[in-house]
Amino acid sequence: MASTNINPLDIPEIRSMVGQYLDQSDLARCSRVCKSWHAAFVPLVWSTAMVSDCSYDDNPPLKAFIRHSHHLKDLSFDIDAQHEYRFTSCPNLLRLRVDAIRYTDDEDIDIVLVQIALYEKLRYLSIYGVVMGPLQRIIWAPIHYRNLSELELHDLEIEPMGTATFWHLRTQLVSLKIEKVTVTGLPDRSITFDRLQRLRLWLKSQNLIGYQLEWIIRCPNLTSLNWCYSSEGQLTSWFMGRFVPGTWPQLSELVLVGIELTDAQLAQVIGAMQNLKSLRIQECEVGSRFLEALRRHSQTLISLNTTHCEVLTQSLVPEILASFPHLESLYVERVMVQEIIDGLPWVCEHSLKVLRIGISFPCNQDTDYQRQVFQRISRLTNLKLTLDCGRGIDKSLHLSLDNGLDQLATLKQLEKLSLLFRPEPLSVRDAEWMINNWKNLKKVEGYFSYDMELLESMFSAAGIKFGVF
Repeated sequence: MASTNINPLDIPEIRSMVGQYLDQSDLARCSRVCKSWHAAFVPLVWSTAMVSDCSYDDNPPLKAFIRHSHHLKDLSFDIDAQHEYRFTSCPNLLRLRVDAIRYTDDEDIDIVLVQIALYEKLRYLSIYGVVMGPLQRIIWAPIHYRNLSELELHDLEIEPMGTATFWHLRTQLVSLKIEKVTVTGLPDRSITFDRLQRLRLWLKSQNLIGYQLEWIIRCPNLTSLNWCYSSEGQLTSWFMGRFVPGTWPQLSELVLVGIELTDAQLAQVIGAMQNLKSLRIQECEVGSRFLEALRRHSQTLISLNTTHCEVLTQSLVPEILASFPHLESLYVERVMVQEIIDGLPWVCEHSLKVLRIGISFPCNQDTDYQRQVFQRISRLTNLKLTLDCGRGIDKSLHLSLDNGLDQLATLKQLEKLSLLFRPEPLSVRDAEWMINNWKNLKKVEGYFSYDMELLESMFSAAGIKFGVF
């Protein structure tokens, strides 16, 4: 029997899979290869689009936008974009972002938002900078958003006439992000949010401080909570009184910003969680009780951020690196070099992908200290991002070949390097070594006391973004 040779790229399913890994320019090139490729890749080219205001020259051609609008699944536009874009029918749209921060015409905003409500398949909606007044209450009616499961609201105001339907809509959401938002009405206390799994809450209105916690309490199935508020006295007491085992049995990701907790209170919060995967805290005390409670989650914790916290025990960072085998991301502001050098073996050497840490050296730092630190970091072979982030550190890690930088040739996966807070100069020789040895490097940023233009030209020529803070 004669063998049949089939080019894998002639199989539609294979082409579709390949297309998922290509950027817009490569997808456009593929669509011009032949008719069959055109049919396969054009839907991918037009699955995503961004339309800015009328003065923006890089908007997609209007005629092509209208012709291919049925392919659109992800769309971003400014409310003051050309109205032909805004009112084009997109019957298969799943994700929509609307930016109205620079716009003030309330009547036109009403029209646009009512038009948005006609996208029946919409699953994700993000709105920036809109006042949700009486005329806009109709857009929140659940009948318009049968499939909506994710909602993000930023820098806006929801007025009383639009509040009741907004809170009713919330009962069908799986994910809700409210950031810098003012809500001038209150939800009915009988409403619960059983479907909500991911909540980010950052409200502006000061008179709702007591109700924020009540809203959170009425979300029993949360898996992720991101709460930002400047806590004082009574709020912290309310929070601690409700954060007990069983309140949120599925909660695995927790972010608390501005909620000041003592070491003992933080230990209580962590102890109330069953399977902690990700923790970010600020303005808290982290000490022995915190570490003891955290160890209960040694097999599940993958991300830890304790920036701006008061560290009560010097052994915190070494203990974390030695106790959590699945840790992928660690962000701490300051650790003494001796803690890195003399600490226990790191059990997360093969899992750690993001290391954001400020290593403090004595003023009379020894080059041998630098080499020992490089030797430790060289074992993190899956590291993708490293950030020197220690505030107030006089002497930090110096990325120099003279100090042992060449030991980091093992970091083949490194994609981003950030150097903050007065690092030593980065020389041309050091930059050349980085370019030649870190082939996956995409971005270098920080403060550099050297010839900025020369460094930028070197990294740019290698396709690496270079930025100065």
